[in-house]
Amino acid sequence: MTKVLLVDDESVLLDLGRQILEKKFGFLVDTVDSGEEALKQLKLHRYDAIISDYAMPGMDGLELLRKIRKKDSQIPFVLFTVRERDSVAVEALNSGANFYVQKEDSPHVSFTELAHKVNTAVELVRAEKNLRIQRDLAIACANSRNLDNILTHCLQAAKTTSFLDAAAIYLMDEHNHLSPAMANGFSPSYSDHAIQAHLIPLFLSLLRGTDAVFRSIKIIHEYSHVLETNERLQSDAIIPLTHHSKPIGLIHIASHEEEQELSPPLQRLLQGIVIQIADHISDRIAEDALVESERRVNTLIENLPGMVYKCSIDDDRTMEFVSEGSLMLTGYRPSDLVQNQNPTYTSLIHPDDRLRIMDVIRRAVEKHAQFKLTYRIFTSTLKFKWVWEQGVGVLNENGDVIGLEGFIIDITRQKVLDDQVKVSQNRLNMLFSNMNTGCAIFLDHDGDGRFILIEMNKAAENLEGKKKETLLGRTFHEYFGPATPFELNTALNNLITSGVPQNLPRIHFDTSSGEKWLEIYLSNTQVGNAHEIFLIYNDVTDRIRDEEQIIASLQEKELLLKEIHHRVKNNLQIISGILKLQGMKSTDPVTSEILQDCRNQVFSMASIHELLYSSHDIGKINVKEYVGNLINHLKQEYLGVDISLRYITDIDPDIVLDIERCIPCGLILNELITNAVKYAFEPGGNGEIRVSFINQNHIYRMEVSDNGRGMPEDGKNSTGTSLGTELVSRLTHQIKGKIIRPKGQGTTITILFSENPGERLQL
Repeated sequence: MTKVLLVDDESVLLDLGRQILEKKFGFLVDTVDSGEEALKQLKLHRYDAIISDYAMPGMDGLELLRKIRKKDSQIPFVLFTVRERDSVAVEALNSGANFYVQKEDSPHVSFTELAHKVNTAVELVRAEKNLRIQRDLAIACANSRNLDNILTHCLQAAKTTSFLDAAAIYLMDEHNHLSPAMANGFSPSYSDHAIQAHLIPLFLSLLRGTDAVFRSIKIIHEYSHVLETNERLQSDAIIPLTHHSKPIGLIHIASHEEEQELSPPLQRLLQGIVIQIADHISDRIAEDALVESERRVNTLIENLPGMVYKCSIDDDRTMEFVSEGSLMLTGYRPSDLVQNQNPTYTSLIHPDDRLRIMDVIRRAVEKHAQFKLTYRIFTSTLKFKWVWEQGVGVLNENGDVIGLEGFIIDITRQKVLDDQVKVSQNRLNMLFSNMNTGCAIFLDHDGDGRFILIEMNKAAENLEGKKKETLLGRTFHEYFGPATPFELNTALNNLITSGVPQNLPRIHFDTSSGEKWLEIYLSNTQVGNAHEIFLIYNDVTDRIRDEEQIIASLQEKELLLKEIHHRVKNNLQIISGILKLQGMKSTDPVTSEILQDCRNQVFSMASIHELLYSSHDIGKINVKEYVGNLINHLKQEYLGVDISLRYITDIDPDIVLDIERCIPCGLILNELITNAVKYAFEPGGNGEIRVSFINQNHIYRMEVSDNGRGMPEDGKNSTGTSLGTELVSRLTHQIKGKIIRPKGQGTTITILFSENPGERLQL
């Protein structure tokens, strides 16, 4: 809708002109009766054109024109007056009036011509303005460094063209999702996610294909529940952005201050500028994408572990482009290789590989296929490398091959590793095939728990009595038959769930040929998405039977040894009884005492044989149990002495000794305890005897102490030269120990010897 300001001092003509222009020609007309009022009105509102009478009191039409042109040289101005002299018309046109229209006798004729002149002037001004905007936009976009700058210029161009005060551009991404790119003139809340979540579907629903939508306040009420109160839109336009018929986004242009009905001519101008906007945005997006693509390609080429090249398809493979990776690969810079400046690339290839390489390349190029090569080259230092090359022929518009493109990487380390892997694989295959133990591999390819036999060695064939070809494809359970033992099934389940290898030293099988035992080891590994089970097994039937015979023989021998210990114990008890009878018959106190000592010594040995006879381990004696028996015996033997004795023991319950060391220890303890009972205390008194046997840092400490009178200062007592003292010394030497006699109250004798039977104690 064209909005004009009609200036005339005749009120009747003002009313008539407004009615005709609005009703017949669709103008929106404001009227004032003087030039002064017109200037005031222009400060408050924007008009598409001004129609003014010439002869008016105060400021005439020419003076009004001059004042307007000082501030706005573009707004159309039509002088509408009664017939004046020609000089007035000339002066008006020279002062910047677009047209001069005379008032005729028929108002309809006059206003029809007037409306035509106004439309013509407005269209001309808009066209000039649009061309200027398009030119300025093209220059600004050409000089813009990034997409944001272009969007800023495009928004301003759209606002200027439409005479609206807000504009926003929405762009589509590669997934065809629409999102706001930039907005200008809207309130800050316009860009909020919650508002955009409503606006974007609304915009897309309003657009139909590539048609634009122009709306007035009457149909824009959909925004009322979305935008804040300060975002009251009076009118707007939603115009799709397309490039080569492909949608790339849309532009939303709106007015807040007053309703601006966009006339069809203005709509066409706006759509024209939007087409240019779409082109500029699309070109910059494409340019940015191209720059980014080139950057990525350059980055990729620079960081490839090798050399990218383009060369001619000749015998020298003349290089036209070589990446910087050539220095690391060949020792030559790109400038050395391009156009064969220094060596030709073919000259770097090992002579034994050249003919083969060119033959493979020519055959691949003829088929328009890729070629992949592995060969050797010599570097600038005459060292050779293994390289891998992949390339393709470059075709012209006629489909003729004009060159080669590809890349070459160093695979020397990989080649060496591959060779080592092959050697290791051959060794493993040879080891697998020649192992005396049966080996089989089962694979669960589908993850359904069905492990299928895929490989087995010669030893496994011998164990099964069948050829590999007849067994391959069987499941794990079919391999062992229907009577697979429960222990084997349990081990397989544990292996699958935990991944921990399973070792089964002996598994019993009932077969048609009789019983047999297998020793089985199971482990698993993952190969891609599949699982492998590695089975190692051996027939241990003969070994099991031999072990059973050995165990039976050992049990028989152990029974015989126990019988021997039992008989030795009985014989020693008989000897002890004989010594007791002799002591009872003897009237000599000294003889009776000697017989009593001998009897105690015999008991100490008999007690050991009794413990061995009743022990689970026929070769070991528990010291705590043995010392307890010995002390109980001595208590019974000396019940008649005139002394009140208390025995205190500290024996490590975990100490066990063999018979070779237990007998000397028993005799030593018997001798020391007996001496303490007989000589340490005054008759009629009280006494305390302590016996300890402990392990200190792998050294046994056997100690007997009392709180009696102690030994004399000269170190001699009634037993100083006795047989008992000599016996203790010799027995201590026999167990490779040491005797310690610490000073203090009473008497303490400590015997130290090593936990290791073969080690002599060094103190």
